Amino acid sequence: MTVKIVTDSGANSFSEIIGGVEHVNVPLTVMVNGQSWADDDQLDLNNFLSSLKNTKTATSSSCPNMGSWIQAFEGADEIFVLTITSALSGSYNAAVQAAEMYMNDHPDTKIHVFDTKSAGPQIRLLASQLSVLINHGYSFDDIIKMVDQQIQQTDLLFVLEELDNLANNGRISPTIAKLTNLLNLHIYGTACDAGEFQMLGKLRGSKKMFAKLTKVMVKQGYAGGRVMIDHVNSRDNAEAMAKAISTAFPSAIITISTCGALCSYYAENGGLMIGFEK
Repeated sequence: MTVKIVTDSGANSFSEIIGGVEHVNVPLTVMVNGQSWADDDQLDLNNFLSSLKNTKTATSSSCPNMGSWIQAFEGADEIFVLTITSALSGSYNAAVQAAEMYMNDHPDTKIHVFDTKSAGPQIRLLASQLSVLINHGYSFDDIIKMVDQQIQQTDLLFVLEELDNLANNGRISPTIAKLTNLLNLHIYGTACDAGEFQMLGKLRGSKKMFAKLTKVMVKQGYAGGRVMIDHVNSRDNAEAMAKAISTAFPSAIITISTCGALCSYYAENGGLMIGFEK
């Protein structure tokens, strides 16, 4: 029996294998200045970030079409799909519709689509946990129940350094975006239970900021589990965040990666996305 993990590119994961299990990334697309950027492993991230930084017009993203999902399902008997939160994208709904269509044509195939209510590193944590369950031979239905529980036992903290894209799209005032930059403020927040990105507060950029953010993680339930940090052109800040977490929790296992196009679209230049196990 062949088992496959499928994620959309909101997971920032383009590897063909996750924990020994076959993995397929289905890319979303970001539109900037009329140019379409596919969020896949061929993305020229530096040029994309430059385009996003320099635009003064509204930008947008679009979810994968059903054909892309169906192509990703091919060749497996059991398929587990993890999508970016449905509160931000139609990716989940498109995946569900594609799964229903595929199973009608392939009645022996089982597909389940999870709405992770999150993005980026939290989705990768879930995919990693999912691969462990698959390798341990749990049944399809038991895996669904356990991953649903894991969605509640993982969390996301994001830290924004720039707000230009939010201002261009009318989500915040351009004046606030400029003041945030001038005052060296960082906005931090989380993905709430409904899957919406919720702002929690602001911190002045300094070395102490990362220790304070670690305390925010603890308040959200972090107790030393695995952490995945994704950054947008900000490796130094990611490493400083990892050091702060390690100082508080020396045994914590922490990995650092880069954001793809979609997560860079939301987190913007200098942003961090921190997924962690509670």
